[in-house]
Amino acid sequence: MLLRRSKNRNILKVAAVIIGALSLLYLTFTSLNFSPSPVIGKHGLKSVEDGATEAKKGDDLDALYGQDFDEDEAKFKTTNARLDAEPSVTAFDNAKNTTDASDDEDDDYDPLPDGIDYHEIFSLTTTDRKFSPIFTGGTPIYNPNVIPHPTDHTLWIMIAQHEQSGEQISVSQEMTCNVGLLNDVMVCTAEPTVIPIEPSIVGNCSGELAYFNSRGGPRDARMCHGPDAPYILYGSQSSYSCIGIWVEDARMLLDDFHAERSVVPKLFTHATELQRPPPVGGMEKNFFLFWDSNNKAYVHHDIYPHRVFAQLEFDGSVGPNLGVNSANKDDVCLSMYMPTLAPDMESIHQATNSLSITLCKRADPRCTPNTSNTFIFTIFQHKSYHDWHGIYEPYVMVFQRDAPFAVHAISQRPIWIHGRSTLTRDTNSLLYSDPDKDIPAGHTEMFYVTSISWKTHGQKYHGYLDDPMFLAFGIEDTRAGLIDVLAEDLFSDLGYCP
Repeated sequence: MLLRRSKNRNILKVAAVIIGALSLLYLTFTSLNFSPSPVIGKHGLKSVEDGATEAKKGDDLDALYGQDFDEDEAKFKTTNARLDAEPSVTAFDNAKNTTDASDDEDDDYDPLPDGIDYHEIFSLTTTDRKFSPIFTGGTPIYNPNVIPHPTDHTLWIMIAQHEQSGEQISVSQEMTCNVGLLNDVMVCTAEPTVIPIEPSIVGNCSGELAYFNSRGGPRDARMCHGPDAPYILYGSQSSYSCIGIWVEDARMLLDDFHAERSVVPKLFTHATELQRPPPVGGMEKNFFLFWDSNNKAYVHHDIYPHRVFAQLEFDGSVGPNLGVNSANKDDVCLSMYMPTLAPDMESIHQATNSLSITLCKRADPRCTPNTSNTFIFTIFQHKSYHDWHGIYEPYVMVFQRDAPFAVHAISQRPIWIHGRSTLTRDTNSLLYSDPDKDIPAGHTEMFYVTSISWKTHGQKYHGYLDDPMFLAFGIEDTRAGLIDVLAEDLFSDLGYCP
């Protein structure tokens, strides 16, 4: 039920949204008339005379983009090291690594959409059924996360990575604003502000990872709702490795939750590092939380090549790896549905938070949640990095809500978000802002899904097949978007485990 608000308050909010939209139009048209000899860049169109400045920004961008890629590669090397340490190779490993490593896979690489059988999803609300861009009034962001606003049922809270590639940065930032839908665009109602996340600890990265000590602050943040509270997870310098994952109750960081800070019992009221079962790698990324039917919290650390997850304690420590309890069953299912990886430059990434779902419809009076129909789901991604350009293909994974938490189903095809296109100059990717830099032929735009959430206000962790939800994503590490769908749209193409 919508909250009652005064007429004046409504007028102010509508005005704020309209101002944001007018700002977008102003920025668009003024940038188009900036110069007769344009070069595409992140702040619109730049004159050729600014070429030296653009070259410097390009160097900064390549360095930052390269560092993000190096984080992924370091994580991938850590995963391989764990696999090498295992005493045996399973049928799953054999099935998913059949490509000859001597092949020149870039010569044969074909990322064109018509070369892959996709499961396409469409927006519930936009007029053209494409995704909605997120407009921030000039603050560049990517990799957004969205949850319903706790009191204003016309708005949602968004956090996203501040795009800082044109700057000499030593501290990354996460930004936040409230967003509302206006003419198929999600628009910030005010200028985004920096989330006051606690400063990073002193880095202890060493060897080939030592340069990660030079950039503090949060990276790759995820905001999610648990059964009782919202949380923000982010990567930063670690007490146990080089880069680790930290968690904090979002109510302690976001002003929209100020009324709840003193009256609601909370965990993780300060930044707390999430640990993992040994062995611990130098680079840890993309953990997500999930909760069982008794609201006990767990951390899911890895999906590939074998699942690793453990029960979470109040201080961030974890119990033993529970993935071994379902490994035999899981490996059979993963071998059936996981995408095949090339021997180089491809990997599987955990991507989003988790949600709980009952696999029937809320509108059906016979639909009652129980142990046989209620599960946890998340989205993981198949990453490929060819021709110096990353592409991520998203898949849904569903697993049991209670022990042993075995995998229940996986998408049979990657998800295609309606509105995603082939990578061209019109994409305005920051990575290709230099007109002399060639765009790889046949590549699609990089959509990186970061967040899944229920769209309905008051809904937190659990939902049903006919509930609307948001998928939020970054585009080319340059901008942000989201799409609203019914949960059943994601579940209509699952392959079920034997």
